[in-house]
Amino acid sequence: MTLLEQYNKSSKDKATKILDGAIAKLQGMEATFATCFPHATLSSASAEFKKLNVESGSNEPVSKAVSMTIDEISAVSQDVRALEVFLNLHIPKMEDGNNFGVSVQLSMLKQLSEIQEAAGKAIDELSGYSNARAESLSKLNLPSVSSSVTKSTSSSTTDGKKEEKSSESKEEKKSSSDMTGPTFESRVAALIATDTQYYSKAQRAFQATMSTYMAV
Repeated sequence: MTLLEQYNKSSKDKATKILDGAIAKLQGMEATFATCFPHATLSSASAEFKKLNVESGSNEPVSKAVSMTIDEISAVSQDVRALEVFLNLHIPKMEDGNNFGVSVQLSMLKQLSEIQEAAGKAIDELSGYSNARAESLSKLNLPSVSSSVTKSTSSSTTDGKKEEKSSESKEEKKSSSDMTGPTFESRVAALIATDTQYYSKAQRAFQATMSTYMAV
């Protein structure tokens, strides 16, 4: 068996495995979706996010939803890529007369390429969550503690012997802020809106990914 024949067989085996496992894959995706997106409405999700302590610095439910969605999109994208390889290697030659089969495969390749492009855009969009939340969080001006350590070394000579002495000092600085009033409340609302927005983006991206997998 030549190298090309081996590659053709490998691509066929991968494509067959993907298609045979499609139902189980979708069932797993549906279970993951239910875990990541338990809220029936965005308003109920937002209400839950309001209960979180803003000083914790993170929203674990949204972080998990975004991360899991990116993983699912990436996994589907890899399967789509494997199907692309298989189709590219098994397109029959164009001949005079009936080329319907070739046209169908070329149409499928175009569709798979569009799916790959959409997947890349969705991942790029969701990857902006941490930065968007960090920006909203920084505007709250939450209390913080910073510390600095200063080390110094001195040497001296006694009776012809050189001695070195080192010392270390640590300084802590604490900052405080007013966590009350309409301005602070508005900034907290903006933070919650950011969480809700990306929760919604991840939810829609996950649903689109499942629909895409069904179509493939």
